[in-house]
Amino acid sequence: MISQKALDSITLIMFLIILLAIPIGLVQVILGGSLFSNVSAWMLRAVEIIFGITIVLMIVVLVLENEDPVHTLAWILVLLYIPVVGFFIYLFFGRNWRKSRLFSRKELQDSFRFEDVAGNFFKPDERENFSPLQKRISKLLDNNSKAILTYRNEVDILADTNDALDLICEEIAKARRYVHLEYFSIARDSTGKRLKELLIRKASEGVEIRFIYDDVGCWNLGPRFKAELRKAGVQFVPFMPVWIPFLNSRLNYRNHRKLVIVDGSIGFLGGLNIGDKYMGKSKYFGYWRDSQVKLRGESVMALQAIFLMDWFFVSKQNLLTRESFANFAQLPEPSSQEELYKPVQITASGPDTDHASIMQAYFCAISNARQSIRITTPYLILNGSLLMAFKTAALSGVKIQIILPGKADHFIVFWGSRSYYRELLELGIEIYEYQAGFIHAKVLIVDDELLSTGTANMDLRSFNHNFEVAAMIYDESITAQALEHFAEDMSKSRKIELDEFQRRSIFKKGVESLCRLFSPLL
Repeated sequence: MISQKALDSITLIMFLIILLAIPIGLVQVILGGSLFSNVSAWMLRAVEIIFGITIVLMIVVLVLENEDPVHTLAWILVLLYIPVVGFFIYLFFGRNWRKSRLFSRKELQDSFRFEDVAGNFFKPDERENFSPLQKRISKLLDNNSKAILTYRNEVDILADTNDALDLICEEIAKARRYVHLEYFSIARDSTGKRLKELLIRKASEGVEIRFIYDDVGCWNLGPRFKAELRKAGVQFVPFMPVWIPFLNSRLNYRNHRKLVIVDGSIGFLGGLNIGDKYMGKSKYFGYWRDSQVKLRGESVMALQAIFLMDWFFVSKQNLLTRESFANFAQLPEPSSQEELYKPVQITASGPDTDHASIMQAYFCAISNARQSIRITTPYLILNGSLLMAFKTAALSGVKIQIILPGKADHFIVFWGSRSYYRELLELGIEIYEYQAGFIHAKVLIVDDELLSTGTANMDLRSFNHNFEVAAMIYDESITAQALEHFAEDMSKSRKIELDEFQRRSIFKKGVESLCRLFSPLL
């Protein structure tokens, strides 16, 4: 198996070979049959041999990965028939990092048991009141991502982005010891400035601020914005920086998580990034509908563990110790045990995990649904397994409703999502397109008893390439809140009818099919 560093070195070497081959080829054409031309021809031949050997080695790696035969053969054809371009496409988009290990959490996970590190906050398994579906999903996440199932929590679903940001800022303003933040995208606008000034003020008060930002998602942030935070004492650290974008295969693997933890007692996660666009200030998008979750209780400890593992990766500072959690943890005082009994399971997924844990949970939930499935997602790009799960559920009588945006924020993914409409509509699945702005929420509700929300879209990029986080909530009262929000969103959406959709132009059909081919790469 080729390591990450070896792949990046190969990429650089091949780029230099291509740069060398171009002038040699030009000399060959210009000088014709001269002596120097013979030398250049020999050099060009050597370059071709080296390149050919590299392609053969990449094909060997592909075969040894034992992936799906169709997938393997497709990439072999790409490498053979478009060798230069195909080589770089494979390095950026074709590698299975779960097998080749972009990086691994195993070193940290093996060094501690979360229950030991966090202290005696967790009681023995209390799943006796769970439904069969809830037990199945929670056990799955136990095994595929070591996700901790917590029981004593307060959970609030925040449906308005402005209210959510106001609440996040309000809690940060009350922080006394530390604030942990992790975001995919931060804009250099009035919303970004608001958060920056708040963090600078809290840092001046002695509050520790640790902030992980995605390097690619924040390319436009600018050095001044970062320098002001760091000068104020904010530990503002990039996730997997890409110094030479087109020569680094890590470009395709981004941290899509968005979470905030305040003093170990309050946690937020959801789809909301930081920027004016997400506050409904964009003329094109209008109102930006997103979903955010506020947590108090044991689940914040689990969210904290995910952040601290990411922090170890970006900073090499290990805070996953009993002392750290003892200092951080502050559980709420319950007014009653029943009020705080809100089971929540926080799971992380990404190229650093052995399994596509969030995708597996969605597949399991959809496949085992008995009555209803409700989904809100900005993108709908399905692999064969998820598509079959939808078809099987629909054919077995499960009512399925999906809300998607009525306008595009990414052209290829928008039209690629529409390429699935016909086969889903033919099965009786209801599809709605949101008309009151842009919907960016990521919500899965199954049988009115299971709620999943977080950062993962219903697409292959989220399931296979991005680092994501999701909350599985096993409480019918919280699920009922999410159902109310879903019904309100559906009332602001246009139902897609099969007859009408089938009458779309051949041009649109062609665009959908073409975008479906490329959408997993974006």
